[in-house]
Amino acid sequence: MFKPLGKRFVAAVALLLCVGLVASAAPTSAAGAVKLYTPYASLSAAPGEQLSYDVDLINDSADIQTVDLSFESPGKDWKTELTAGGHAIRQISVKPNDSQTVNLSVQVPFEVSKGDYTLRLNAGSFGALPLKINVAEQGTYRTEFKAEQPNMQGHSDSTFTYNLTLSNRTAGKQQYSLTAEAPAGWDARFSVGGNNVTSVEIDPNGTQSITLTLTPAENAAAQTYEIPVHASNSSTSADLTMEAVITGTYGINLTTKDQRLSANVTAGGERKLEMVVQNTGTAELTNVSLTGTAPTEWEVSYDPKTIASIKPGQSVPVTATIKSSSKALSGDYVVAMTAQAAEKSADAAVRVTVKTSVLWGWVGVLIIAAVLAGIYALFRKYGRR
Repeated sequence: MFKPLGKRFVAAVALLLCVGLVASAAPTSAAGAVKLYTPYASLSAAPGEQLSYDVDLINDSADIQTVDLSFESPGKDWKTELTAGGHAIRQISVKPNDSQTVNLSVQVPFEVSKGDYTLRLNAGSFGALPLKINVAEQGTYRTEFKAEQPNMQGHSDSTFTYNLTLSNRTAGKQQYSLTAEAPAGWDARFSVGGNNVTSVEIDPNGTQSITLTLTPAENAAAQTYEIPVHASNSSTSADLTMEAVITGTYGINLTTKDQRLSANVTAGGERKLEMVVQNTGTAELTNVSLTGTAPTEWEVSYDPKTIASIKPGQSVPVTATIKSSSKALSGDYVVAMTAQAAEKSADAAVRVTVKTSVLWGWVGVLIIAAVLAGIYALFRKYGRR
């Protein structure tokens, strides 16, 4: 037979049962009822890119949960900010069976190595939330300067136009001064959107299209010119070298063989002038055509009318025939002549003096003589009466 239990043992068992009942009626520990959540726990980003996370703090417990917020940045150059309601925040309280949302923004550095990084948000009893960031490319802290076509060719009368792109690969807005080391006598102009500029302002990770226009000096020799171009400020800079190849200078002159730009002609008559077309440049002239502008009812013609090619320093003779109008009065007239090549043209103004025909002079003399003879005959016939 069993011995009856002692009074002390019964009392101990009863006490344990009471404690158990009380414990079963107490709320669940907050550690298991609160948590952190964001749908984007792993993101890819480029150097200089800004990421934004909305993180929910969920409180499923029966008590208000107040925690301190902090974060562990992947490195000293990473810029991180925690906000709620538009304000920076370091502590938050969440009501029972409720949630609050905070925003965590992360600025990836420009100078960063390619690879995986972890940002950790710490929220006390809510735990810690690791956020993975994959930097997909090697980053730098620099300025990039590129030219669509850095090498161009033309003659000294050409205008060289270069399309440039300036990129700000830094974490801040940059004001760049633009300069070009053009040769003496050359003109260099920068423009943006059709307006001339000497500097540009570019946002972080932004780019700006710039046009550089170079005009060579009139006496620029035929050779290759290298023009350094700079975009710089106190903290960063970038350089380019433009190349302009001058193939030669174009020059043309039109004159008479004896350098005299004057001639005489009778009304209705014609006059031949020995003209000379000269290539005064250092590049060949091609397809040189000759034209003229004369008074009404006058005619100007050339032999030859077109010159296929004139080498540098060469002169080609041309015969110009000027035919005046039969109605032209005595006096001076101007005949404009032009030698036109694809690259250059030259003009010559020839003063043409119209004189009365000698025949008409003799006719006038005979008329006067006939009149005088008639008067003499009248005097002899009637003078005796």
